Amino acid sequence: MGSRISSSVGDRCLDTPWSFLNNGRPNRVDNEFDAVVIGAGVAGSGIAYSLSKRGWNVALVDRETYPRHKACGEFLSPESVSSLKALGLDKVVTSLQPAAITTVRLHTERGASLEIPLPGTAMGISRYSLDARLQLSVAQQGGSMFSGSPVSAVKPFSNGYRVDIASDRGTTRFFSRTVIAAWGRRSLHGFHPHGSIAKDSSYVGIKSHYTRSDSDAAVDLYFFRGGYIGLSPVEGGRMNVAALLTRASFRRLGGSGAVQTVLESAATRIPALRKRLEHATSIPGTHASTFPVNVTPRLNAWNELPCIGDALAVIPPFCGDGMSMALRSVELCAPLADDYLRGYCTRTEWKNVYTRLIEQQFTGALRWGSRFERILTHIHLSTWLFRLGSIAPGAAERMVRATRLRG
Repeated sequence: MGSRISSSVGDRCLDTPWSFLNNGRPNRVDNEFDAVVIGAGVAGSGIAYSLSKRGWNVALVDRETYPRHKACGEFLSPESVSSLKALGLDKVVTSLQPAAITTVRLHTERGASLEIPLPGTAMGISRYSLDARLQLSVAQQGGSMFSGSPVSAVKPFSNGYRVDIASDRGTTRFFSRTVIAAWGRRSLHGFHPHGSIAKDSSYVGIKSHYTRSDSDAAVDLYFFRGGYIGLSPVEGGRMNVAALLTRASFRRLGGSGAVQTVLESAATRIPALRKRLEHATSIPGTHASTFPVNVTPRLNAWNELPCIGDALAVIPPFCGDGMSMALRSVELCAPLADDYLRGYCTRTEWKNVYTRLIEQQFTGALRWGSRFERILTHIHLSTWLFRLGSIAPGAAERMVRATRLRG
């Protein structure tokens, strides 16, 4: 199915049609699209794939080049499986042979531990492999990928949008019927910033891959004052080590050497971590970091444009799976975007329905995730919580379920 356009009046579609041949059939030129998606991570690539698969002409734009490593937990929870199937991406992901994960182990700096079985099998997959494979899938559906292309401006234009992309050769200009924000934690210039940007309350995100000598199908999360660190298996027999540290902790623990300092400290307190890290060595070229990371559970479904992924909310670590929430936002947004492009709903209707669905499905998980994050990084409260979990394992499992998406 080819790209479609309508010249109906109102905010359902463009008042001004694209270029047309003499016979009235649309003759779209290279810089005209039905949708421009800004940001080519999991959420951006997911919605670009979904809309391209529905026959729309989509541009996927990102300031970075790919493949690349990202500071990320690289964990796809069991809850993500339904979204991957709904989007038709489940076989794409399993083709990368992700590591199977069945258990989460929580640890505190006092040495207390709690093991919780997952409600299904999760997957460990590196962003280096996943993002590149999703982008390839977009291209296979007819979408256009523009990497190394920073967007400098998005402006309303004739009931659609003008998107300016800066480069060494000057400004490239796209025209699109709609634009979708998948730009991550940092809003595009000219749009409202999402959450606090105060440096003192920001986190530093760090990750690196390590060699893996065990076959343990578990994620280990070690919480301490000033942050947490997670160990998770990924594809290729590797282990992802990702940390989220307050700015003060990052400085106190040695800056770029903070992860190694935390690992050494954790290994002396937690036997399971000591065993897992005994023969592990950092793999060169896999290090990535990001700053600032402002954990912002406040939902931002519509920031003049529809927002998905981290542009929607930067989740608390204990919600456990930002990629699952990114995929769910795509699952909710893509059908509404399709309806809008077909002329079945107005932009206002799209905004209202999408905002309501996001609030219904995300609010509870984010609220509970924020509460448990505060408890787990408090040395006395976390020990008390783990004792409760040991006495009543069912309560611990319900606690984890409260931080997960439903439906």
